[in-house]
Amino acid sequence: MHLRLLCALPLLLAAPLAHASSPDAWEEFRADVEKSCLASLPEALGTPNVFVEPTGTQSFGLAAIEGLSPESKSQITYLCVYDKEKKTVEVSPPIAAEFLHVVRESEREAAAAERAKTGDNKTVDEAGQE
Repeated sequence: MHLRLLCALPLLLAAPLAHASSPDAWEEFRADVEKSCLASLPEALGTPNVFVEPTGTQSFGLAAIEGLSPESKSQITYLCVYDKEKKTVEVSPPIAAEFLHVVRESEREAAAAERAKTGDNKTVDEAGQE
């Protein structure tokens, strides 16, 4: 009897994890991270772009929010860390565009196409550093 229970225990423990990682659950998670992070910004950015890491880490959701600062009139990015357990967020100070560039999907695709065309598989930034 005890052996059967011990064999079934891993299946019982894994059931909630399987539900939590369904596509709908991850979509809900990403929406919550985006909403919570935007609400916690110290200023309303003009045309903000929110980039949520799809699943985050084991404990945290991660997002970058990029947009035009009405205060400084420049592009800035905030980094946001979402505590999955507590459902709270912490936001970084604003980071100027010259110090952080968020790569958009279109930029990544263009770079991949260029590498495929040239056969160059190196990753080099604008400053020429790998």
